[in-house]
Amino acid sequence: MHTEHGVSMSDRVKIFRQFLTPPLSKFHYSNRTVQGTTIQSWIRHNGDLRQIRILQSTIPIDTIVELTDIETGRVTDRIPVKGDFHFKVYVFDKQSSPHRLIYITSPNSGLQYFLIDGKSDGPLREFIDVGIDEALKKLRKEVIKASGIHI
Repeated sequence: MHTEHGVSMSDRVKIFRQFLTPPLSKFHYSNRTVQGTTIQSWIRHNGDLRQIRILQSTIPIDTIVELTDIETGRVTDRIPVKGDFHFKVYVFDKQSSPHRLIYITSPNSGLQYFLIDGKSDGPLREFIDVGIDEALKKLRKEVIKASGIHI
């Protein structure tokens, strides 16, 4: 994986490995849909890992994306974007951490964004899906409306 400022991306997201196979038999499971967002929850009242939530949302985009030249600030291209972006948001609440751990993926592009200790980051990409920034902005609003979670 890419190394940035002396820290590899794999080192930063390594914290999520602890959630690969949590012992879910001790959790209470629920599933609901709120405003088109499906929310699966696993909750328990003891142990360090208290809650796991997986939010699945489809974000429709119908917009024009403007590409801007970094040096001149001029718009160099306008690209119409119309379609659906699909996301999964994984949210982990631990007793030992004041901040939620959040991991956002999309089926076509993998990891999009994560929050660790209240600080957000994401992978640097050689290619970026046109419209993904707009879709992520809409996803943040949808997740807040559906669950109250700020991503």
